[in-house]
Amino acid sequence: MEARRSLGQVLVGVLVVLAGVVLLLERSGVVEVDLGTLAGTLWPLLVVLVGVTSLLLVPRAWFGPVVITAAGVVLLLDRLDVLDVSVWDYLWPVSIILIGLGITFGAAGRGGQEDRITAIAFWWGSERRSRSRRFRSASLTAIMGGIDLDLRDADIEGSARIDVFTFWGGVDIKVPRTWEVRTTGLPLLGGWENKTEPPVGGGPVLDVRIVSIMAGAEVRYGKQKADATADVRVEDAPV
Repeated sequence: MEARRSLGQVLVGVLVVLAGVVLLLERSGVVEVDLGTLAGTLWPLLVVLVGVTSLLLVPRAWFGPVVITAAGVVLLLDRLDVLDVSVWDYLWPVSIILIGLGITFGAAGRGGQEDRITAIAFWWGSERRSRSRRFRSASLTAIMGGIDLDLRDADIEGSARIDVFTFWGGVDIKVPRTWEVRTTGLPLLGGWENKTEPPVGGGPVLDVRIVSIMAGAEVRYGKQKADATADVRVEDAPV
């Protein structure tokens, strides 16, 4: 994983500092708060923060961050007794709906353009390949599933960007050796690995932004393929 600062890491760091300041003030007697009660009531704010931060980092891969943000808001309203119903009674029906939406969005993204790829894997495995000579962007969302993006036969004019959101899943991105890959993002009990090296003399830049929650992602080289009979190939199969 590259040691580069990102918006996500900065926000999480600020949150930790604020928590430490509140604890210090409470221990010093400057403020009187029941930290146990406060934490028990407001902990869903952490979920909301993760969702919003993820959405800011990887807006193209919006499905996962929106789900997390919505879940955090509902949990917070429940803890504040704003809702008159038990959230947990509706957990399974809502989960089934989300699974259905994930499958629907995943199916809708199969036909993607040559230079812009969208892949959503929800309890599923997905493979994408592009041979576009003007690859521009990709949106990859893996929730309890895996995505394999093959760009070994693609090319970039200037720069391109990939947004990755993975939760209990994995993403594998293969790129040519002529590309310079820059990775940054938000790792929460997860991470990513950039196995590439900047090419001598420079090259087109691929900016990969990753939100990895209890999951992993990898960017690596692969042997260049000679077969170029199709511009884009899409395969999906259960894992």
